This record gives sequence, C-alpha cells and structure tokens, in this order.
Amino acid sequence: MIANLKQSIGQYRSFLDYRYQAYKTELTQLLLQLKNFGLLFLVVLGSALLGMILLFFLGLGKIIDSSDAPQYGAQMAWFYLLLQSVMLGAMKSAIKNSQQRLFQRTIVKLNWLKLMDIKLLLLSNGWLLASLVIALDLTMSQWLRVPHFLLFMLLQFGLGVLCLYKPTALIYGLSFTLVLVLLPIDITPLVYHCGFIVLFVLSIFLPAISLNDRLSVNSLFTFWLSFFLQHSWILVWRVALLLCVFMAVTTLLNERNDLAAIFSVLAVAFIVLFTSSLQFDCGKLRDKYALFFQLNNQQRLFFISQFIPSCLFFFISMLSYLMFVANIQWLLLSLSVAWCTLQLYIAQKKPAHYALAWMITTGVLLALIT
Repeated sequence: MIANLKQSIGQYRSFLDYRYQAYKTELTQLLLQLKNFGLLFLVVLGSALLGMILLFFLGLGKIIDSSDAPQYGAQMAWFYLLLQSVMLGAMKSAIKNSQQRLFQRTIVKLNWLKLMDIKLLLLSNGWLLASLVIALDLTMSQWLRVPHFLLFMLLQFGLGVLCLYKPTALIYGLSFTLVLVLLPIDITPLVYHCGFIVLFVLSIFLPAISLNDRLSVNSLFTFWLSFFLQHSWILVWRVALLLCVFMAVTTLLNERNDLAAIFSVLAVAFIVLFTSSLQFDCGKLRDKYALFFQLNNQQRLFFISQFIPSCLFFFISMLSYLMFVANIQWLLLSLSVAWCTLQLYIAQKKPAHYALAWMITTGVLLALIT
C-alpha cells in the first residue's frame, strides 16, 4: 500500500512538472504574439505601468471602502471581475493545456486534471492574488466592517473556475450583474455581492445559445456579423480595455478635475487606438476573401465594408464616453474623427507606421493643451 502511494505521488509530481512546463511554453507563445505589437505596447503599456498599478490598488480600495457609495463600489467590483475574466480568457488555453487535453485524459485521472487546472488558475489570477495581499493586511475590526470583500474574493475565484469550464455561464452572469449595478437602487455592498453570487449561480443552469449556427450568410452584413460572432475575442479585449480607460478617467476626474483637458485627450487617444486597430483584423479577412468577392462582382463593396466595423466601434465608444463618463470639447471631438480616419488609412496603407503616427498625434495634442 505504501509502495502504491509513493508511486502515485511520484506520478503526480511528474504530471505537475509536465503541466507547469506546458504552461510556461504556452505563456511564452502568448507573449510572443503580444511582441508583434512591438513599440506600441512598449510605449503605451510600459510607460503607464506604474500608474496602472496605482489605479488598480486605488480601485480595490474603492471596492473595500464602499459603504458611502455602495453602487459605485459594486460597479467597480463588476469592472474588476470583467477584466479578470478577459485576462484569464486569454490564458485559458495555457492553464488547461488545451492542445494536449485529450492525451492527458488517457494517462491521468480526471481529478488530477482539474486539480492542476485550479493550481495554475490560482497562479495566473493576479487579480485574486492582489486582493489576498490586501486581505492579509486587514485587521479583524476592519474585516467586520467590510465583510463583502470576502465575497468579492470568493467571486474572483469562482469566476476563474467558470472561465475554465462554463464560459457561457460567465457571460450570462456578467450580463445579469451589469444590469444589477446599473439599477438605481439603494442597497448595501454586502447585498450587492450576495446578488452577484446568486446571479452567477443561476447562470450556470441556463442553456447555451449559439447564434452563429442559426445565422445564414447571404450578405456583407451577415458575413461580418458571422465573423465577429466566431471571433468575438477581438472585440471583447478591446471593449474591456476601453472600460478600463473609462473607469480610470472617471476616478482621475474625481481626484483631479483641474486636469480634465489632459484626461480628455488621453481618453480620446485610447478610444482611437483600440477602435482603429480593429482594422488590422478586418484587413486580414479582406485579403483572405478578396478573390471570392471579386468573382461575385462585389470587390468594391467588400473593400469599403472592411472599414465599417472600426467606424461603428469608434462612434459607439465615443457616444458611450460622452454619455457615461464626461463631455469633450467640440474641437477635440472633431479632431478625433479625423484622427481615427487617419489611423484607419495608415493601418491599411502603412501598418508599420501605425504606432508612430498614434504616438506623435497624441504627443502633439497633449503639447497644445499644456
């Protein structure tokens, strides 16, 4: 019996080493994909790294100390859960080692697979780890005042599990909880987080609905709609980052309203960046199917249609910012339209200069207002 136990432990350790190496390999490949953005990611994300970390912990502070503004704290909690889900969604394949999943099920027990998934999930969930760091610093008296933060950490872990095994339930739950945090009701932070848990649990039992299976591709509109339904990730991460920008600007405006002009320029810059960069994905699809539409005498219409998703995304993003975040001066608003058009042109004709053009334009606008 002892020999069998030692053998099982040895096999488990070997499997642990294998999964960890596979995890590191897939993460390396993911980082190499990000490296393709080169200078853009280096300048935009690298230079703002410290500020993003400070805003991250400032947001966690708003979630913890939300007794005076429970709805705002709940909205911030929802926003954090969304960003966590997006990040874990990007790492899901590495966490589960999806490429070798079927092979693993033939050599180890299913419980071992799930146990390793959870271990790597905890290792990957920087949002939960940051919450744990803050939680360890809280005293017992502070915990008694903020019991909802414990539920928030439970949600962080639970949503990570849903991301791995029930992504449809995760989408349903995020949609339902978004409605909850937008309702004009006066409830405590604890009730908000209890509501989150109830809605996510109920979402597990809802059936999955596949719109793409019911969609008949018989026009350019349905062609692009089908593309975005099948590749929703290219929209999801952009929307999540735009929400990050919106929440950051909202927080900064509350702290330093005297710098509203600078924040407006930065917000417009990121809106232009995330919306116009969609052209890279649309352009690739256009190149792939250009011959097909040429044979159907729709080449010109197809060429024009590739710019429509980016333009719609831009106008929806700008409208959302104006409605829910802050106003923008008419001059800057007009310039943003021209700027987005310029970035779309560069993305199509001179993609190598896209990042440089964006940075120069951002720098010029910031210089003009300071």
